[in-house]
Amino acid sequence: MHKPPPRSGLLRAAVSALAIASISGCLTSKLYEPRASDEVYTEQVGQLYVTADQKSFVVLGKKYHYFILVEPALLQAIRSGLHARMQAEFLPVHVSRYETLDGEFELRIPGLAQLQAHELNEAKALGFVVATQQDALVRRYKIQGSRFEARKDISALEGSTLNSTYTLEVSAYREKSKVTQVLLTPVTVTADGVLMILAVPLLPVAFMAAQPFRVK
Repeated sequence: MHKPPPRSGLLRAAVSALAIASISGCLTSKLYEPRASDEVYTEQVGQLYVTADQKSFVVLGKKYHYFILVEPALLQAIRSGLHARMQAEFLPVHVSRYETLDGEFELRIPGLAQLQAHELNEAKALGFVVATQQDALVRRYKIQGSRFEARKDISALEGSTLNSTYTLEVSAYREKSKVTQVLLTPVTVTADGVLMILAVPLLPVAFMAAQPFRVK
């Protein structure tokens, strides 16, 4: 008798399918005013989630949701003993005509003189480099993923709250056409306020580390 795949497998397959759909641009479409220039906007974000299989970060903005593939080296840094010292910052993100996104994510450990020798060694083993002008250890990670349009604003739901909000700067391609493809978010909210993706809960990023990121 054929057994159904485990739920984590279904989630990975679904996220992959969503990524393919974003490239083919075949989920749905809407009308908008013709404009050839990029749309530039900011999102104020104070919470960060991770999918149950820890393959993607999910950033919930007011109008859009951003799914970002997790680089193993970034997970290693989050789980390290230096996590409580780290500051996090998204550098400008670009969204393509197919709703795929790319950019950089920076982790920073400020206060070089305050670090113990073993902390400095651990940071360097994680790929951090000394940035003397910033008085910090720094590492940047390439990020890739997809942007989805939110069905409604759920950004205020309780989650993994950062010490303060940070700004996500986005530049999104807009073709001079009357029709564009739109990807609707797979994130839903249960009656008791739990965030879900394909019947699997989204977890606060604090699930993977003792404390949330600090923000520059």
